[in-house]
Amino acid sequence: MRKFVFVLGILAIIAVTLLYGFRSDTGVIVTTVNVERGDMESIIRVTGHVINDRTVTLTALLDGQVQGMLVQKGESVKLGQVLAHLDKREADAELGKARAELARERELVVQLTRKLKRLNKVSSMGGESRQVVDDVESALSAAKAQMRVAKADLHIAEIHREKVDITAPFDGVITDKATEVGQWVEAGTKLLTLVANDGRVIEANVDAADSGLVAADQSVQISCDAFPGKDWTESVQWIAPALTEDDKETANTFAVRMSLGTEAPPLLLGQQVDVSISLMQRENVLKLPYGAILDTEDGGHQIALAKEGYIHLVPVEIGIENLTHVEITADIEANDVVVLPEGKSLQEGDFIQIKSRAAH
Repeated sequence: MRKFVFVLGILAIIAVTLLYGFRSDTGVIVTTVNVERGDMESIIRVTGHVINDRTVTLTALLDGQVQGMLVQKGESVKLGQVLAHLDKREADAELGKARAELARERELVVQLTRKLKRLNKVSSMGGESRQVVDDVESALSAAKAQMRVAKADLHIAEIHREKVDITAPFDGVITDKATEVGQWVEAGTKLLTLVANDGRVIEANVDAADSGLVAADQSVQISCDAFPGKDWTESVQWIAPALTEDDKETANTFAVRMSLGTEAPPLLLGQQVDVSISLMQRENVLKLPYGAILDTEDGGHQIALAKEGYIHLVPVEIGIENLTHVEITADIEANDVVVLPEGKSLQEGDFIQIKSRAAH
């Protein structure tokens, strides 16, 4: 019997310990924090990258063998610079032939023009028949037509020769090289990828739940690990009209693009940056750490105010939030003392003992 009573006593002690584990003879041991008054800014923090939509894939315009690859991946190039070229021997031969044919046709026109001029002069004095003059005029007309054909053939040969050289359509950076010297390629084969120097922006993927909070022209703070201590301000320029669906890592997100102005350091294409989008700002508001807010069964919120050594539960309205604090509206003042729940079940009227005050 004594053993049974002893076991019951132990179980009772354990039950009381579990139920009042955070209580002592002098009350519930708690940590508190003071209500703050100050400015609040609601921010979304995401990771972004430097991108540029002005990107072109340079392809072979003719069938042929790559004879020259004059740039490497990561190299900066200028408008009109020759980046690669195919075997140019056939194109050079065609161009030379077309020039020679045009020169021959041009010379024939010159000769027939002179001859016709002489015959007209002689014919006017009765020294040559009209038939001879007409024959020369016909020959001259045919020669002029042939010269026009030769000019067109020369133009085609020049275009053909231009297609042998792959040139930069704008200033930019080579981001990919897909072929090497000696490779046989068909027209349309990818050779290089070029991204323009101008037109760079920062793109970040934002959670779809925040789609109603982000708007054009919102202020954005940018930083980059490659430039420690350097923060600068940009603005939201563009918001995607649809969610991202084709990338598992960015599913249920939408793309947001920020400007990349003169304040930015010399970022590289594709470089990662930290993006803080400022959604809303309010001045001189009451605020508390997230951990000080208690949820109620009806979906509301309250705080455990410490008053004269006891808990006094006060309903609060929640305003804007940042990563650490939340704006509150309640019948309280700055520097009022609030108990941090820290997993304890706090009740109205609980006697408390303040163990420590949390840092803000």
